[in-house]
Amino acid sequence: MVKQQHITHVQELRLQAVHCKQHNQSWSASKIGKHIGCNRMFVSRWLTRHQQTGDINDKPRPGRPQKADAAAENYILMAAQLPECTSVADIAAKTQQTLGLKLSASTVTHLLKGKGLQHLTAKVVPMLTVKQKLARVKFAKAALRRERCSWRRVMITDSKYFRLHAMGKPAGRWCTPATREVVARPKHSIAAHVYMGIAFHGATSLMFVTGTHKQASKYTDPKSKRPYRGLAQQEYTDVLHDHFIPEGNKLFKNAGQWADKWQMQQDNAPAHKTPTTMAYIAANVPGGHFLAWPPNSPDLSPIENLWSWMDIKLRKLDKCKNIEELKERLEQVRQSIPPTLLHDMFDGMKPRMERVIELNGDYIGK
Repeated sequence: MVKQQHITHVQELRLQAVHCKQHNQSWSASKIGKHIGCNRMFVSRWLTRHQQTGDINDKPRPGRPQKADAAAENYILMAAQLPECTSVADIAAKTQQTLGLKLSASTVTHLLKGKGLQHLTAKVVPMLTVKQKLARVKFAKAALRRERCSWRRVMITDSKYFRLHAMGKPAGRWCTPATREVVARPKHSIAAHVYMGIAFHGATSLMFVTGTHKQASKYTDPKSKRPYRGLAQQEYTDVLHDHFIPEGNKLFKNAGQWADKWQMQQDNAPAHKTPTTMAYIAANVPGGHFLAWPPNSPDLSPIENLWSWMDIKLRKLDKCKNIEELKERLEQVRQSIPPTLLHDMFDGMKPRMERVIELNGDYIGK
């Protein structure tokens, strides 16, 4: 019989199965399994093994014995957290230096992955000043003071550049230098600058504005006497008049809620917060502007999550050949937005506000 010292949980169950059978000869494997919390096949297998060999240990397995014992594994996990150990080679060298145990990089990689670790670069987040953190807490507290369903009557608006060619780092592949993939990329990728509004009840259509490829502003800068290079206040007023306000009215009217009380929330882009823009919103949006958005706070806005979702969906479609195809694909992706996704985003605003207060205005993630 195996000694009951330094045995695993599985070995303990095997012992219990054998003991139950020895003291209750009439018990079936099913009854023993129910008694110790195992299935019938497990009990039957180890009762037969014990009857044939008098042993309940695992049989010797083929292959090289494991070099790293529990103490070595614990040290490797600790070394992985050290600032100087940024690669598996560093961890292997540190382990050899400290424990005298020589391990290959692949062995260390296998061990770390088995423990659920991944090799990830540091996540870059906005650097918030004390003043900005206080503004974020103030905003969150003001939002929570509103009535319970306040976010369900808000339309959040924003803009984003979508590019014809992905500008991020290409995905890695296992290959030889001779078969390494080559990705051609232009110095300046063609882009579409798009505005959209989202609410609990749905999303507006897309509106392409200045910044989109071959789409110049129709408004002139009085100082330079040239068309504005970016979105001017006058063009943003057109976006409000032709796009956000009529479509917002339609969204809330069709939903049968907040048609005469819905509010608009926007960020702090220069064209968004001019006195002329704010006065236009106050006069034409039924509930006016929701709250002044805190600066440097993309993590508080659910539309940032939606932009990311759309970008992922866009990259899974066939590559666009020109700006017109890019516009068509973007509208195709917009129409595929699941209503449940919007519901979860807006119902998740209260936890976001509570979280930023809990962290004293620090970055909360997305």
